[in-house]
Amino acid sequence: MREKEQFLWSAKEKQCIYLLQQKNTRTSLLQIHGFLLRNALETNLNLLTKFIATCFSVIAVAADPLAGIHHTRRVFDHIPQKDDTYLCNTVIRAHLDAREFIESITFYRHLKRHTGFVPDNYTFSWLAKSCGLSLASWEGQQIHNHVTKAGFTSNLFASTSLVDMYAKIGLVICARRLFDEMTERSQVSWTALICGYARKGDMDNARELFSQSPDKDSAAYNVMIDAHVKLGDMDSARCLFDEMPERN
Repeated sequence: MREKEQFLWSAKEKQCIYLLQQKNTRTSLLQIHGFLLRNALETNLNLLTKFIATCFSVIAVAADPLAGIHHTRRVFDHIPQKDDTYLCNTVIRAHLDAREFIESITFYRHLKRHTGFVPDNYTFSWLAKSCGLSLASWEGQQIHNHVTKAGFTSNLFASTSLVDMYAKIGLVICARRLFDEMTERSQVSWTALICGYARKGDMDNARELFSQSPDKDSAAYNVMIDAHVKLGDMDSARCLFDEMPERN
C-alpha cells in the first residue's frame, strides 16, 4: 500500500524519497529535514516515517547516537498524527537498538494514553525484548497482559518474545507455562526456554528440553555447551561440541 501511494506523489515528494535512499550522514539528514519543511512535505506521513527511520539507522552508528535519537524524537513529537503503527514501531525499535530500554516502554505508555495508536505483534516483540534486557519484571508482565488483551497470544513472533523475556528475567516458570500453551513453536522458542533453564542452573530441565527440541541449531548447542563448561562438566560439553552439525 505504501509503495502504491508513491505513484501519486508530487515531484518534490519523489525527490525527497530519492534523497533518503542515498547514503546519508547527520549533516545531509538535517538538509533533507529542511527540504521537508520548506516544501511542506511533513504532512506526508509515509515520507516522514521514511525520514525518521533513515535518521535512526544513520545515528545508530554515529559518534553520539543518543543525541541523534533525542533530536529525531523531537521531530516525531511535532507530528500531528502520532498513531501510525509503523512509525511508532520505528521509534520503539530505535530506543531498543540504542539500549534505551525503559525509554521504549515509557514511549509506548505515552502512545497508549495520548494517541489512538494500535500496537501489533512487532510492537510487543520489541517491548518484550526491552523488558527482558532491562530485567523489568513488572513492566514485562504488563506487556504480557497487553498482548493477551490485543489477541496476539497465538502469534508466534509475539509469544516467542515473551518466552525469551521471562527466561531473561529469571521467571522460568512463567516462560515454561507460556511455552506449553503455544500452538506453534520455532527453534528460537525452544532455545529461549533452554537458555532460561540453563541460566538458573536447572540442567535437568535444560537437558530434557534440549533432547526434545526437533531442530537443534548452533544457538541451542552453544547454550548447553556454555552451561556445562560453567558447571565444570567438560566431558558433557565436549560430547555436545562433537555432536554439533555446524560449529562457529
